[in-house]
Formats: sequence, C-alpha cells, structure tokens
Amino acid sequence: MGHPSSTATIGRTVVVGAYLVALVLIGRPVWLALLLGVLLVLVWAAPIALAQPPRRRSTGLRPGAR
Repeated sequence: MGHPSSTATIGRTVVVGAYLVALVLIGRPVWLALLLGVLLVLVWAAPIALAQPPRRRSTGLRPGAR
C-alpha cells in the first residue's frame, strides 16, 4: 500500500495547478496574481514541510545492551 497522504497530495496538486493556470490566463493585476499564486503554493507545501518524520519502531532493547 502506498503512502497514506498520496491521494491528498495528488488532489492538492491538481487544484493548485488548475488555479495557477487560471491565474496565468486571466490574472489581472499581475502582481496580485503572483502573490496569490505564491501563497497557494505555500499552502500546498505546508503539510509536506510540517510533517514529522516517521518514527522507528522500538525493538525493546536499550542502546548498547546485549
């Protein structure tokens, strides 16, 4: 089974991509379109950037113990 958030990541990517294409095609004023595009990309990347790394399973042994 794949990574549990892969479907959410794909969904976010599709929405962000469509929004950015719409901004490029009809975005006026340009500076506002750029600002909104950057903000949207940051919102898209936030779950990935803030995700904690997976924890390793404990083997029940202490480090250095035999």
